[in-house]
Amino acid sequence: MKMQKCFYIVLTLFLITCGLLWYAYGAYEHTNRLIEEVEYYDSLNNYNKIYYSKTFSALRKENRELYDSLKKCKDKLDYVIQFSHEKDYNTGKNNSKPTIIHDSIHDTITITEPLVSKTYQYVSEPNDTFQYKLNVNSYTEPNWYSIQAKVKNKFTIVNKEEGGVNHTTIDSNNGGTISDVTAWKQDKTKKTFWDRISVGPTFTTGYDPINKRWGIMIGGGIVFNVK
Repeated sequence: MKMQKCFYIVLTLFLITCGLLWYAYGAYEHTNRLIEEVEYYDSLNNYNKIYYSKTFSALRKENRELYDSLKKCKDKLDYVIQFSHEKDYNTGKNNSKPTIIHDSIHDTITITEPLVSKTYQYVSEPNDTFQYKLNVNSYTEPNWYSIQAKVKNKFTIVNKEEGGVNHTTIDSNNGGTISDVTAWKQDKTKKTFWDRISVGPTFTTGYDPINKRWGIMIGGGIVFNVK
């Protein structure tokens, strides 16, 4: 009975030790990941990100919406990148004379008070692609306004990989700010036969046919990872 009690004490201590080691390893790996993934802008204002190749399931923690949209074709994916780009334009005050493309005929108005100019502001409806704020300084409110705009941009995305570490660079030819970047590269590291073998402590339960009873065994073991 005393021997059995000692066995359970040893077993409890063993399980606690394994739990603490597992927690410490997880915390160490998480800290390393925070250090490994680096984002910065270089002297040319190009966006840079350094990160490790990962399995597709790792994308779920970083960008769940993107993960859900791609999971049906995950076996065909090799590289994914998603980002937002913003560029602000401000023409400043334009005092040049406008080109008249249409002139409406108005009735003659007798002015009895000095004219005072006002600034009228028009803001576009919120959307994800194009927004504007138009300021018009005039003595009277304009009857209507119209804006024509064209925005061109060219992105150059380069990814260099070495030893599972990726360095992605995003270059925009008209400047702007690159943000909310999600970059994922499939981890294609092939493990050799010896890389799949690991040795460590084991904990098993089973039936002992020699002593004809169930028991618990603590010891060392060899594990082969088939994945």
